[in-house]
Amino acid sequence: MATEKEGEDYAEGQNKYAASERILKTDDPGTGPQGVVPDLSARIVIGVFGHVDAAQAALKDLEAAGYAHDDISLVMRQPGGPPEIGAGETKADQGMVAGISMGAVLGGIAGLAALTIPGVGAILAAGPIAAALGALGGAALGGLVGSFAGLGVPTEQAKEYEQAVREGGVVVTVKVADREDEARASGIMYRHGPRTVHSYTQAL
Repeated sequence: MATEKEGEDYAEGQNKYAASERILKTDDPGTGPQGVVPDLSARIVIGVFGHVDAAQAALKDLEAAGYAHDDISLVMRQPGGPPEIGAGETKADQGMVAGISMGAVLGGIAGLAALTIPGVGAILAAGPIAAALGALGGAALGGLVGSFAGLGVPTEQAKEYEQAVREGGVVVTVKVADREDEARASGIMYRHGPRTVHSYTQAL
């Protein structure tokens, strides 16, 4: 039979356990179901590839590793597309690319959109970047530069990514949970011979 002292020790232990549970929940960095507190550990990993096949393979490996489709973006110049255009000459236009089959270029990538971006020209994009460019009308907030900056990329680096796309590079981005996840996503990209891989703090 438990003594009075043992009963008091048990009660005290239960109170400490309950308090620790409350602290853990309070200190959660914002990944709860309501998403009230920003997740300060989230980051963006961005790889630039010289060939579409390598970029597509990296994208598929990221999805196979468990990264959500909605957290992955891809953007590239439209193969055989018209030359880049001035900011005042056109607006973003979504739809099928005239003269080519997008499925033949990037088969199996859902949500692929054709856009015309001032200063860049005709591009193919998928994921959050495609959604942002479509919502902003392409030219708004600096086109691709603004979209990369919206992910948390510093403006100077965002300009470099836009230049990479303009010159024929393929950019793949993925949102990751933390530094450990960043290393895993970067490793997946490095398997496919990217030109560069960098990471940035996720924009709030």
